Amino acid sequence: MESEFIIVGAGPAGSTLAYELASQGRKVLLLDKSKFPRRKTCAGGLNFRALRLLPFSCAGIVENYITGINFTHHLTSPVLRNHPEPFMVTVRRENFDHFLLQQAQKRGAIFLEQIQWHSLYQDALGVEIETSAGRLRAKFLIGADGAQSQVARKLGLQEGRTYILAFHSEIPSSIFPEQAKDIIHIDWGSLKRSYAYLFPKNNYLALGAGGYQIPPLQIRKYQRAFLFSHWRKEADSIPFSATGFFLPLREKRNPIHKGRCLLIGDAAGLVDPFTGEGIYSAIRSAQISAPLLLEALQKNWSNLQPCQEALDHYLMPELESARLFREIFNLWPAFFHKRVMKKERWWEALVKILKGEKSFLDVRKKLGPWAPLLSLIL
Repeated sequence: MESEFIIVGAGPAGSTLAYELASQGRKVLLLDKSKFPRRKTCAGGLNFRALRLLPFSCAGIVENYITGINFTHHLTSPVLRNHPEPFMVTVRRENFDHFLLQQAQKRGAIFLEQIQWHSLYQDALGVEIETSAGRLRAKFLIGADGAQSQVARKLGLQEGRTYILAFHSEIPSSIFPEQAKDIIHIDWGSLKRSYAYLFPKNNYLALGAGGYQIPPLQIRKYQRAFLFSHWRKEADSIPFSATGFFLPLREKRNPIHKGRCLLIGDAAGLVDPFTGEGIYSAIRSAQISAPLLLEALQKNWSNLQPCQEALDHYLMPELESARLFREIFNLWPAFFHKRVMKKERWWEALVKILKGEKSFLDVRKKLGPWAPLLSLIL
């Protein structure tokens, strides 16, 4: 089977790119190793700037609209901050991802599920892969296959990547009947470069903890401690399990293309180093890449360096700013906790970031000449 574009991975990055390319009448083949809808380990929090990127409404799959955050520091000193309007939503990732896939299919993208692939070969005319569905060929191949990207591995583009490690549980809502549907809980400052979360869905709660450069056992203990700060039962009576997963971080703008192949979304490590959120960058990286891939097809580019340069220009300054503020927060977590709790200006600034009205890059620019100095120190 021959196409113009093969996209590996039907998550938010892959399905968005398939939608964009197929909307322009291009021949797009979208592959995934799973059968859809498929389970996806994720807190499922979506900020409004991610939703605003999409040219269609996702209202039908929204679980809850979030208007408040219950903050704790070292699992103590709880303070609830509310906002008069929602600043984010929660979704079930299996529903959200399947919905995006369906939009791409409506535009003409061909989807093959439960596909295992074995080898990748590039020549002067295109890219060829061997899969469980046979030999597939295209002018260009895009890896959107997540944190453990097989495309990245086969292209030798995994070097220098670091990760946020997280443990995640899905807990029946009945265990915490007092949990409000429009409130999330964030604990921060308990471990370096880490936080724990509780996000309400309709029938269950997403509860987890994640951290950067923290041993797995510490993260697992942190998640359990966070759980027991809500549910005071004996440790051996937990009626559910935890799943570990990785959130990849791109370091030092390492290469995310090789010849006619490109990585986007989590496969490229485009995850926010502070919050661990990756859906915005997944969608945005697809939309940045789409017009350049169309130009690559028209002009028969032999490599996709311009796509990497565009992603570096439009996405990396924001992600690098988030890394800077992760390190600043790590130095004085108690200070920031108190400011967000007591200072209305700080709370409103955080809400604006969550709503997508401001970014960490905007905050960094306000630091003026201090920003480069802090970057060197941290």
